[in-house]
Amino acid sequence: MPGRILLESRLGPLTGAVDAALARMQAEDIVSRIWVGDHTVWKPEPKEISNRLGWLKAPAAMKAQLDEIRVFVDDVRHSGFRHAVVLGMGGSSLAPDVFSRIFSPRDGFLNLIVLDTTHPEAIARVREALDLSKTLFMVSTKSGGTVETLSLFKYFFNEVSKVTGKEAAGSRFCAVTDPGSGLEKLARSLAFRKIFQNDPNVGGRYSALTFFGLVPGALLGIDLQEILDRAATMADACRWENGPGMDRNPGLWLGAVLGVAALEGRDKVTFFVDPSLANLGDWVEQLLAESTGKEGKGILPVVGEPLGEAAVYGSDRLMVTVSDQRSLPEGWKSDPAVLLHEAGFPTVSITTGGPRDIGALFFLWEFATVVAGHLLGINPFDQPNVESAKVQAKKMLAAYQESGRLPQLPTAFRWGDVSVMGDAAGSTAPEALRRFAETVPEGGYLGIHAYVAPSPEVDAALHTLQKALRDSTKRAVTVGYGPRFLHSTGQLHKGDAGKGIFVQITDEPKRDLPIPDEAGRDEASVSFGTLIAAQALGDREALIAAGRKVLRFHIAGDVAETLRTLVGAL
Repeated sequence: MPGRILLESRLGPLTGAVDAALARMQAEDIVSRIWVGDHTVWKPEPKEISNRLGWLKAPAAMKAQLDEIRVFVDDVRHSGFRHAVVLGMGGSSLAPDVFSRIFSPRDGFLNLIVLDTTHPEAIARVREALDLSKTLFMVSTKSGGTVETLSLFKYFFNEVSKVTGKEAAGSRFCAVTDPGSGLEKLARSLAFRKIFQNDPNVGGRYSALTFFGLVPGALLGIDLQEILDRAATMADACRWENGPGMDRNPGLWLGAVLGVAALEGRDKVTFFVDPSLANLGDWVEQLLAESTGKEGKGILPVVGEPLGEAAVYGSDRLMVTVSDQRSLPEGWKSDPAVLLHEAGFPTVSITTGGPRDIGALFFLWEFATVVAGHLLGINPFDQPNVESAKVQAKKMLAAYQESGRLPQLPTAFRWGDVSVMGDAAGSTAPEALRRFAETVPEGGYLGIHAYVAPSPEVDAALHTLQKALRDSTKRAVTVGYGPRFLHSTGQLHKGDAGKGIFVQITDEPKRDLPIPDEAGRDEASVSFGTLIAAQALGDREALIAAGRKVLRFHIAGDVAETLRTLVGAL
């Protein structure tokens, strides 16, 4: 097994099918064909495959870029910067967020904040916490045109300009993007401090080990050489073909388990992640969901569900634990893998040598995901259903700019400070939620979409709601903040077999912030409050158009308190 990572399994009835899949892939030279870039591993045509395989070489290739990163970070440190803020969404933000949560900044390096929301309250909190004279902003988008990222950039550019003057503001920004993107052109025109041109042959969700993930890691003072060395060791292990076992090629083996489990009806991969590895599950969630949720198929990652009794889980579950030590992680009262296996669930246990194995984990899951994609017969590199929500959100914004109002949803009834919208049964919010949750089909799931400002209090309330609904329905329940999940699980919600029903939670922002029409100009025709409302409306329309059911709770008061009250009344 490569490095310090150990994989163990208790697959039960899946064992024979996994062994057969591994033998078939070995006979068809799948591993070598992946490494030489053979698109026919996935589809007959090379579109969005042949130009998406650069991540395979990233652990080795990025070692040659470490000097460029070091020079930049030294310049930033010696120029007096103390904080760095990543402005990005999805693949541009999730790996930096993992780094920022599992590694504290070393002495003399920068505190890192990742901002991947359009909720004005969350943006205002970040703005208030910053000394803009000592803050560097990293604008990250592969395409160069991500609306959330560019909106955040324009807002903060104007805020910085108030402190430094417009001519000097660009020196407080750097960009990570593909060569020739609109962001690169904008960054040059505004004299950004640095522009990192990423390999265009790497898709966003596979970019953790490129500039998108490594530059934020370097700002924290992480030893990138060690991260890449361990990732390269894992990559070498994922080249092995002469042996189907997990000890030979862990990525191939894990991908076989994921793919076979999904084909056998166990398409809800439920993660229990050691607290020392923080939000690794959020990163894997995007990778798996956006890569596999298409063509009526999909693997649904379930992250954040508290461990429950065996009776609350259905037969559609595959259980995965990730820990960084052999002894029981702090905060775990028992080993989920042992308990769930004893209850009859197939389980995979991944044990690492600590947070510095994060690069190896990134590569392991990337390779496993594309192997699972092969078994499912889909292209793991495209995202055909992501655009639908964007198109609908644009329509909402166009309606706003024409009339001065967003389209209004009819209210079925009100319960305290909650407006219940949609096809709601009953006369109270708890009753409407109970009845709606009862309609989750066999083998289906319920997704909670929270278009609210993230906070520890709201996190806790959402996961309490997640557990309550899981326990009452015996179905998988997922939670995602909007609009972040639109760049993650949003693809699966519309591209899978239609197994999901969805609860939107929106609120009334206590304050709003303008989105400048152009960086450096005061004119603003749209605010962040309007943008996030349009995104929620747009996603609702896209889900309904795809045949999915949506119920909305619009909260006028305190979100966390209202959610706790709702759970208490269920």
